[in-house]
Amino acid sequence: MQYEKVYVGMYLYVDPDGNEKPIALEWTNGERYPISKVIDKHTAPPAHVGSMPTIRYAVLMQGREKVIYYEKYYNKWFVEKQM
Repeated sequence: MQYEKVYVGMYLYVDPDGNEKPIALEWTNGERYPISKVIDKHTAPPAHVGSMPTIRYAVLMQGREKVIYYEKYYNKWFVEKQM
């Protein structure tokens, strides 16, 4: 299977200490998907596409576990989409 990197918009909650938590993803067509829970967060490379160093988030969206990535160097969020 082949995958592509798709950059997405991300809505964040920033607490008083400056910690960021993703709360909704905005797809390329403008549709928003709420994130109900961050299950895991750690530094890890993408599973299928190349990238600069990333932070991997396992999140719960619409009752399903999804993975989103944050590229620290470019300050961009993306997902891996199966082609």
